[in-house]
Amino acid sequence: MSQLAKISNIFGGIFLIIMALFHGSGYSYISEMIHSSNTEDFLKDIVPTLFIHPSIHLLGLAAFGFLAFFLGPASKKVLVTIAILVFIDALLGFFIGGIVPGLLLSLAAFCFLFAGLSK
Repeated sequence: MSQLAKISNIFGGIFLIIMALFHGSGYSYISEMIHSSNTEDFLKDIVPTLFIHPSIHLLGLAAFGFLAFFLGPASKKVLVTIAILVFIDALLGFFIGGIVPGLLLSLAAFCFLFAGLSK
């Protein structure tokens, strides 16, 4: 992996960590909001847990991006796969109206794609 690809990979991971922290910061707000609502008890129990899942997902993808440093030639396939998954997350972010999350995730996807396709 070239030096520029390594830097791009690092930035992609950092962007995912920032996005995970940004998303996770809304946990207490969502948790309080759902518990004070008049919705079913089942939803009051499950929604906060489901809300935190994307943050864990993004942290996991960032970890696999950093793990790619140790995979040798197979790292390119891993990084391109991560780029595709993050780009799908970006599309979902845009779909629900999240311009900043969509842009940040798109930037991370581009970083991983660049790292995966560089020589």
